[in-house]
Amino acid sequence: MMQFYKKRDFGALVSDTLNFFKLYGKNYFKNYLTLNGGIIILLVVVIVIGFGDFFKQAFGSNTNGEAYLFQDYFQQNQGLLIGASVLSIILIILLSLISYSFPVLYMKRLAETGNSKVTMNEMIEDMKKNLKKFFIFFIGSIFILTPLFIFAFIISSFLMIILIGFLLILACIPVMVNIINFTLFNMYNTNDGFFSSIGKAFRMQFSKDFWKYIGSTFIIYLLINVVTTIFAFIPMMFLYGYILTTVSTTPDAIGSDSSFFMILMAIVYAVSIACTIVLNNLIYVNAGFMYYDSRTDLHRNVTFSEIDTIGSGE
Repeated sequence: MMQFYKKRDFGALVSDTLNFFKLYGKNYFKNYLTLNGGIIILLVVVIVIGFGDFFKQAFGSNTNGEAYLFQDYFQQNQGLLIGASVLSIILIILLSLISYSFPVLYMKRLAETGNSKVTMNEMIEDMKKNLKKFFIFFIGSIFILTPLFIFAFIISSFLMIILIGFLLILACIPVMVNIINFTLFNMYNTNDGFFSSIGKAFRMQFSKDFWKYIGSTFIIYLLINVVTTIFAFIPMMFLYGYILTTVSTTPDAIGSDSSFFMILMAIVYAVSIACTIVLNNLIYVNAGFMYYDSRTDLHRNVTFSEIDTIGSGE
């Protein structure tokens, strides 16, 4: 069994994130994909069907030199676009609920029970119990955290005339990701409210472990980008290269094959979305280990609890 509440150095934060999926990955993704897989597929289908023709019109107008199609398309397909947009928003909220809540509650259950065989029913019950907390977090993140981070990006952009601006922008992304994740971890693991959890999240991030947490998030984020590049960006570049070659040699061929190209682009786009959503679990689990690392107030109690339970399962 993996110990969650303990101090970890930079290397341990990264390695334990990967070890987590070696130990619990099969059970984790079985439950995760059972809960989230249908929503991911449905969202991709809605995007492809609801907005696919829009991209086709945009693609066709660009290649044929026509720029007047957008207004007519919007007027003729308002119902489809509005319906697809509303359904997409609903699916994104459901996707966010599971994508954000599942890793937090899964790690919480492992840390509290030590049972490595977490069931889907247990995860559903945990999410139901924390549904109110999630929507408070969701609304608070949109109207409080997001404007705050936008302001930080604006300040960093103004400072780009000197070297410190580049460093601040590089630091802003992992800091933002960590504060959001720390806030949700604290809300789900304690009785603290949203504002109290934000305060603790800032104190966790801007502590003596500041660079350790930023570095860990950066490495995991880099790993995710490498994998998504392999599965999505490289095939997309080959596709774009083929399209540009076709346009330069036989301009009329691209118009007749536009539907085929749209299907290929939709497939690549769907793979990219699915890979990103699934691989983001690395970020959430890594944030969990940073959260448990920062909770030094519980390390001693958890250690004694583990000692007391030695041999209890024999």
